[in-house]
Amino acid sequence: MKINTNPTTTSSLRRGVVLIALALAAVALSPVLLADPPDQCSLATLSGPYMSNQAGFLNGLPIVQVNRIVADGTGGATGSGTVVVNGVPTSIPVITATYTINADCTGTLASVPPGLSQNFVIKHDGSQVFFIVTAHPAGAATMSGEAVRLTKK
Repeated sequence: MKINTNPTTTSSLRRGVVLIALALAAVALSPVLLADPPDQCSLATLSGPYMSNQAGFLNGLPIVQVNRIVADGTGGATGSGTVVVNGVPTSIPVITATYTINADCTGTLASVPPGLSQNFVIKHDGSQVFFIVTAHPAGAATMSGEAVRLTKK
């Protein structure tokens, strides 16, 4: 068996091993480097017809609500719904609201009656919204819910 003591050959071998290691590292990191930037939201993210449901407590009494809301994509929404408080159903013939959406897909909604507000998180494609009531004109509210777009954008 002959051992290669030629420094030129050994150096070339080392360079080859280093190049292979660098190439493997580049391949391993390429998905991270080529990943899409995070999705951003705007007023237009919330657009079209949605169905929503929410549940919780209002002044210590159980409350559930379902709505059909149409968001205009520019910060306004209209709709109708039904609410049941402590077993008593009430129709809500007209709902009007305004909303804001931040680039990170969080937002706020204020609706009639005055004093009703919600914070929400919306999926970047606008297909689903999770919300929580932050103020209610009828009193202390612990309510949250979800809205789902009824049609594709």
